[in-house]
Amino acid sequence: MTYRFSALLGVVAFVLTGASSAAAQTDPRLVEVVRAAQEGRGDSARVVVDRLLAATSPSDTLYPQILYTQAMVAGTAGDMRRLLQRVTVEYGTSSWADDALLRLVQMEYATRNYEGAARNLERLKLDYPSTPLLAQAAYWAGRTYFDANNPTAACRWLADGMAQAQNDVELQNQLGYLYQRCDLRGDTSSRAAGDSTARDSTRDVAGTGRPSADSAWVGPPTASPPAATPPPAAPPATTPPPAAPTPTQPPTSAPTSGAAPRPTRTIYRVQIAAVGTRKGAEDAARKARPLGLTVVTVEDKGLYKVRVGEYPTREAAQNAAASLKARLGGSPFVVSEP
Repeated sequence: MTYRFSALLGVVAFVLTGASSAAAQTDPRLVEVVRAAQEGRGDSARVVVDRLLAATSPSDTLYPQILYTQAMVAGTAGDMRRLLQRVTVEYGTSSWADDALLRLVQMEYATRNYEGAARNLERLKLDYPSTPLLAQAAYWAGRTYFDANNPTAACRWLADGMAQAQNDVELQNQLGYLYQRCDLRGDTSSRAAGDSTARDSTRDVAGTGRPSADSAWVGPPTASPPAATPPPAAPPATTPPPAAPTPTQPPTSAPTSGAAPRPTRTIYRVQIAAVGTRKGAEDAARKARPLGLTVVTVEDKGLYKVRVGEYPTREAAQNAAASLKARLGGSPFVVSEP
């Protein structure tokens, strides 16, 4: 009981600091309410927001914002949870519903109610697929699912979050730190995915007998050398030499000493990330390496672009991109390189 109480107090303090929040109060009166609560004047803040809520019609577009702010300055964790749930249920189409769901996730996690946190996380992803809060939610999903002994779900969320938090270096670092646990898991599903990728990468490229560049070249299968054959017998001395070509029959061109130039081959890769820092690129590359893929980082126009694989056709790369999306999340796409 002592832990639950102190944890809830910690969450209340956390939300009042405004950390990890995409939403911010736009009404000056609500901004002042939050500031008063942050400065330790919670009672006066609650009085002001209660009066403002009572004077506003529930149909007013400002109402869900007031309700959300009332939750932020609530005196107890129970009141905060009740008010946040009202925002998600009664004003689910407002711009405050997704933020309220994320706050509920944080509260459930603080009290070790991982089932409740997971339920709100999945609801956030399902009901608000375009919310800018998904990358932040991924951080809490990673903690929730790891603590609930569900690393597969944790890693799926973290991979999606890293792909979406490309412009937030601090959040990228937080997600990358948690994702290290995915790199070190070595569970059956990870090994199976790696084995499958390795098998795919050893397929011949365009029937040449050479495996794709995603795997090390180990040479063709060893076969017994053919039996030596004796050199052809010299022709009889009486055999006349072949007739010279007639003037109307141009002689056959002699082979050139140099080999003919090989045509340039376009290769296709799958880009899984484009980030502004080398650290972010390394984090994105780290999540692809356990799949047994070749990883290439290209610096272009101020961005570090992380690309994987080397495929002979665009169709093969597109198939790989679909598989990578299922495994790593994000929005991988095909690029061509000469």
